[in-house]
Amino acid sequence: MEEIAKNVFIDTQYTGIIPAVLRLRDGLVMVDSPLRSDDQQDWWRRVSHLSEDAKQIMVMLDVHSDRLLSNPSVKFPIVAHENALEIIHNLPSVPRIPEVKTSADSEPYDVAQNLRWAVPDMTYSHDMAIVWDDEPVIVTHQPGGHYAGSWVRYDPAKLIFVGDSVVLNQPPFLDWCDLERWIDELNWLSSESFKGYKIISGRNGLVRQKSILKMIDYLTILKEAVDELFASQEREAVMTEVVPNLLKRLNFDREMTEAYKIRLTRGLKHVIAQREADVSA
Repeated sequence: MEEIAKNVFIDTQYTGIIPAVLRLRDGLVMVDSPLRSDDQQDWWRRVSHLSEDAKQIMVMLDVHSDRLLSNPSVKFPIVAHENALEIIHNLPSVPRIPEVKTSADSEPYDVAQNLRWAVPDMTYSHDMAIVWDDEPVIVTHQPGGHYAGSWVRYDPAKLIFVGDSVVLNQPPFLDWCDLERWIDELNWLSSESFKGYKIISGRNGLVRQKSILKMIDYLTILKEAVDELFASQEREAVMTEVVPNLLKRLNFDREMTEAYKIRLTRGLKHVIAQREADVSA
């Protein structure tokens, strides 16, 4: 574990999601947990050593499937935004898992089938405060990157955990997103409101402000691509051109090209389907 601020730890050694924990006077606030069950057990063992018999609570920053997969031995409450329940209710009882090699860049659905969906024990609507020290940990709903997305902010240490609202060197996850709102949220994140804050991505760890600006630029280009696809009468043909062009703008391991092409294509189709539903409503 790396201590990124006093009593705040992250661990970048696990596949996929980067977990974090804040050690407060009255308990431990965890932000996400690792993907694989053996990594989860290792993480929770490390966390328990920070404070024996402490109260524990975990915030899920969204409900992409790798965050939803949890070991049945979890005994502490899980918090998520109330929209998570709607999404979970419509998920299949057994996740469909493609046969893809697991790596640090694996897709959220590249997981073992012997796990189950984690259902939040507590939900909130707009924001909530966890008051386990002199200053609270603030959880806020940020639906730009995900309909059930949350950010976790701890002002005494000038830290904010933004989950998949910021991802580097890979295409963003577009399922359940609102591109315009996402761009607005990142503009806020890059404003004076968060000057001097450490910003932690759920997939990349600590990121700099210039990375936020690059993400804004990429989402702006991506939104233009969605507009083009939505207006096209030959959507599939345009998609075959748009997706490679969007991938070229990213710096990633080219062995992941096919997986990222699938992610981006799937996400774009989801965004377009949602726009069509909004127009029809």
